[in-house]
Amino acid sequence: MDLMDSKNVNNRIKKRSIAIAVIAHLYLAVFTLGVSLVLLLIIGFITSTLLDKDINEAKSSANSFNKNFPFRYFGQVFGSFQHVFYNAFSIEKDIYAAIENELKAKTPITSLDAVAITDKDKDLNKSEQRSFIKGESSPTARGTAITLVLNQSNFGSMRSIEWRVLAGGYVDKNAKFNLIAYSPLTFFFWIAPYLRRETDLLSRVRTIYPGSYNDMDVSTQVRCLHEAVFDAMIAELEKNGIDTSDLKVQKMQTMNINISGGKVNMGNVVQGAMNKIGGVAKGAKA
Repeated sequence: MDLMDSKNVNNRIKKRSIAIAVIAHLYLAVFTLGVSLVLLLIIGFITSTLLDKDINEAKSSANSFNKNFPFRYFGQVFGSFQHVFYNAFSIEKDIYAAIENELKAKTPITSLDAVAITDKDKDLNKSEQRSFIKGESSPTARGTAITLVLNQSNFGSMRSIEWRVLAGGYVDKNAKFNLIAYSPLTFFFWIAPYLRRETDLLSRVRTIYPGSYNDMDVSTQVRCLHEAVFDAMIAELEKNGIDTSDLKVQKMQTMNINISGGKVNMGNVVQGAMNKIGGVAKGAKA
């Protein structure tokens, strides 16, 4: 996954954005006797430095994070599910194998790979590493990569499997320009949460292209991955004599599609996740 690869999208700083920013700062400079320009230089430099730091960290490693956002390299979560069941023996490897076979048979994903992600929170006495399984698809024509991340855990003989599908776009040069250009107006709203690691700057400039065809491609891949995992889970659990009635109900609720008045409405959970496309993509509209 290349954060800078926008595929067929012309990723550029728009002339309109430059013109508006210049007019706005000239206007502010007149009324502040040039103080706003000094603030722009100082705060803009700080914002640019922090943003480049976030981008370089994400590009250099998908295997570590600081307190929050363990999957930020892979993008935004578009639907996550957790299923808990009882079984005296661990069937973790069997479930992973079933999901991998289902993906190979029904999607272009050819393998699931192990990835260890480390929390390097400085408030911890020592770093903590956890293991996950991931599968990646090829990016859409408009630069959106889809990733499936799974993990399992135990609580006595209670077993839990959790999976999430993430969509990651490219770093939008226009959104990056706007973030820096208007940083004197926004800096004090995000710097405190940023220092507390409650937010990051990468998500503010990483764009899922806001086009109808890209929405279709992203929606299709996200829903197909969820469908494949549900099917594999149900089949493997039933093979081991584990009741799957609640899992089947959850699948029907979340994957249901209704077409009414030319609009497609999916199950509440998946539809809510897909609504994020507009929010994540709005940076490209600036």
